[in-house]
Amino acid sequence: MITIRALAFALGAAAAAGAGAQTYPAKPVTLVNAFPPGGATDIVARQLAAKLSQRLGQQVVVDNRAGAAGTIGAASVARAEPDGYTMLFGVAANLAVAPAVLRAVPYDPVKSFAPVVEIARGPYVLMVNPAVPAKDVAELVAYAKRNPGKLNYGSPGQGSVHHLVNEMLKQATGIDVVHVPYKGGAPMYTAIMAGEVEVLIDGMPGPLAHIRAGKVRALGVTGDRRLAVLPDVKSFAEQGVKGVDAQFWWGIVVPAGTPPPVVARLNAEITRALADPEIQATFEKQNIEPSPGSPEALGAWIAAERTRWAQVVAKAGIKPE
Repeated sequence: MITIRALAFALGAAAAAGAGAQTYPAKPVTLVNAFPPGGATDIVARQLAAKLSQRLGQQVVVDNRAGAAGTIGAASVARAEPDGYTMLFGVAANLAVAPAVLRAVPYDPVKSFAPVVEIARGPYVLMVNPAVPAKDVAELVAYAKRNPGKLNYGSPGQGSVHHLVNEMLKQATGIDVVHVPYKGGAPMYTAIMAGEVEVLIDGMPGPLAHIRAGKVRALGVTGDRRLAVLPDVKSFAEQGVKGVDAQFWWGIVVPAGTPPPVVARLNAEITRALADPEIQATFEKQNIEPSPGSPEALGAWIAAERTRWAQVVAKAGIKPE
């Protein structure tokens, strides 16, 4: 649920926006989603765009510009006029991970954008094929250490966030498991259910249906809190596993140089939109919690994430492609 603190900030931001935002927007606004239609990101982006259209009095249009781990869409926003009419529905992949795993990224996640507001943040779930004799993270680590190099983990691609979260797990626990990249999320789930790989890490809502159907077994949730929809699955912190503090997240950014009053207006209206009962219901259905705050908070988070994943990549010896 949206916190009173977030709403208070949004109201204050709206009051502070002043005359510079009074005429904004005077034409339709584009919200770029750097991934294909139909996924969880796209569903939320489109619902948010519909609510923002109502609040701003101008149509907010979702433009899917997929490709290159989300960098094509992000680059298009970085090049756009800094006037508040082009926004990016940003994710860890294009705002934190890409600069560490790609040889050339045509933007700087910190310098090329002005942060607006965080949309949501949540943990990853560690799962195994039911044939793996482990009921929690400690048992998996012990089993992997008895069988070095014999367990495989799947991801939706080399250099994906999922790949790096698994590398973070390896670095934190000292286990030796082998990366098997697939072309997307659906194939990696098919692989773990077929036993081609034994280990998988993913964020909500992807894992839930497979866990409930017994096709995979959840061993832990990254971070220090359990998920409400998986109350019996302990967090990594509860299990004494440190150093795996990865979280998936979404945030809205605009081109650097966008006038502060416009950023403040967008922050306020998006925060209010996230409090709408329909959006709240969508988030609840997907087991995602909205987490809006100030532009400065999102900016600090993006900078910290960029550093975090660069360190994981360097330690893992992953070479930029």
